[in-house]
Amino acid sequence: MKLRIATSPNSQGLLGFPKVVRLMQSNFKFHRLASFILISCGMTFANAEEPGTVQISFVEEATARPIACRLELVGPNGRPLRLKGHLQRGPWTLIENGELVYEGKSGDYRFRVWHGPQFPSGSGGFTLEKDGQGAEVVKLPRHADLRAEGWLGGDLLAFSTPRETQRWLAAEELDMAVCMSRNSTKLSDAEIVKDESGAIPSRNGKGTKSNESENAAWVEQHSYIDDRVGSGLALHHWLPPADVPAWAASCRLMQMAKQQPDTHIEIQKMWARDVPLWLATGKVDSIQLLSNHLTWDGKGGVQASEMYNPDPPRFRGARGPGRLVEYLYWQVLEAGLRIAPSAGSGFGRLDSPLGYNRVYAFVEKNLESKQWWQALREGRTFVTNGPLLRPTVNGQLPGYEFQIPDGETLELNIGLTLTVSDPVEYLDVILNGKTLYQARLDEYARQGARIPSQSIKESGWLVIRVVTEREHSYRFATSAPYYFVVGDRPRASRSAIELFQQWLHQSATQIAKLDERSASGALPFVQAASDFWQARLAEATVP
Repeated sequence: MKLRIATSPNSQGLLGFPKVVRLMQSNFKFHRLASFILISCGMTFANAEEPGTVQISFVEEATARPIACRLELVGPNGRPLRLKGHLQRGPWTLIENGELVYEGKSGDYRFRVWHGPQFPSGSGGFTLEKDGQGAEVVKLPRHADLRAEGWLGGDLLAFSTPRETQRWLAAEELDMAVCMSRNSTKLSDAEIVKDESGAIPSRNGKGTKSNESENAAWVEQHSYIDDRVGSGLALHHWLPPADVPAWAASCRLMQMAKQQPDTHIEIQKMWARDVPLWLATGKVDSIQLLSNHLTWDGKGGVQASEMYNPDPPRFRGARGPGRLVEYLYWQVLEAGLRIAPSAGSGFGRLDSPLGYNRVYAFVEKNLESKQWWQALREGRTFVTNGPLLRPTVNGQLPGYEFQIPDGETLELNIGLTLTVSDPVEYLDVILNGKTLYQARLDEYARQGARIPSQSIKESGWLVIRVVTEREHSYRFATSAPYYFVVGDRPRASRSAIELFQQWLHQSATQIAKLDERSASGALPFVQAASDFWQARLAEATVP
């Protein structure tokens, strides 16, 4: 009897391979990677009367180095298989040492394999027959090396245990992840990772590392999520010292957390009731532009009807929640607030893999996590759940502020290295919420088109983004903002500020309906937010 293995094209992109597009000095260059044979044809067979066995090794093509990967193996009955001895999450199996040995009944099997967005995903299949044995190698070609470029990727919203999260990091080629304590002010013993001496790791942000190298991936665990109704704050590098009463206002938690200098405060739910109160405090360090409202399969996330939505007809359909959160984030920038975007997958609660939503921060040296968090706060970042986008504007990274003298114009030369595997709908440059430049990627690639130099003569912000054609969810990548200040007049939009005032009015109405203790505890923060937004309105510089 025998075992037969066959290959099939990858379903993501032409011939199963990502496209690498580089836009440097406004030159549009298009490179399509050559195809590769997923599994070779040579097989060995055994004559013993035993179940069929297949051994598949997963390696990096250029180095032959075994790589950890995320695998979905579907059996003859058409259902994903759970493989004994491997870590499972949803339909996926973690292959930690780069090798799968499977023994099973006769029939046709198929699989898909992933190793993060810097590698193409692969797919294939095999037929097991009684007594058949075979051993093959799957060679995955690397099409980007962001770590070598100085970009380190993180997932800031995982609900799995630190130990499980640590094991998945390598399979997703992710540099760090944050494990949130659930809606409890104290971590249980099972949730705390201790070192060999039994001590809890110090709060230096490093958490646990996968090996002794300074460049090793790490998991952080001293983060708390306040996911009570109306809230959605992520407080990194801080755990409440004691039980916090249920009636304590979310802004009160921000005050407590900021008493520690290393605390990083993040808005995880950009659509939450208390957002206009949080923004008014000046204590927010980042906003999850990509969060658990965006999922791998478009299912199980937050619906637009559950969010603060100033224009329901505009944000409908499967893409609605993602586009709405992006719009609300743009209004933060329009109001003159400079807050960097971040990302988190919700891994452990939703059917998305670790790092599906991820943020890359640029650090010159891959040393300590403190540098990574500083880069995040300063906006030297891009966020993605698909394309890999590494931008520069006049040679500068995102987060940079350009000063423009009165009466002068700044010419922008946009450089971009872009790697995509999903079909791309368009690439665009957004200035102050409006399209400054847009191109369909394949069309301009075929034409060998140049991206013209762009001119800026007004204060404001600019982001570069790539939107894919996926309809089941909003899958895209965007840079953090660049900022422009003409003279000494930064941009502050009256309409954006009025949006947050209207939002605050709605929030105050909802808070007033809470129990007396909760409502009275939040009242000072509501009044402070009202004063803040009114003062911002008086300083508005554009309609």
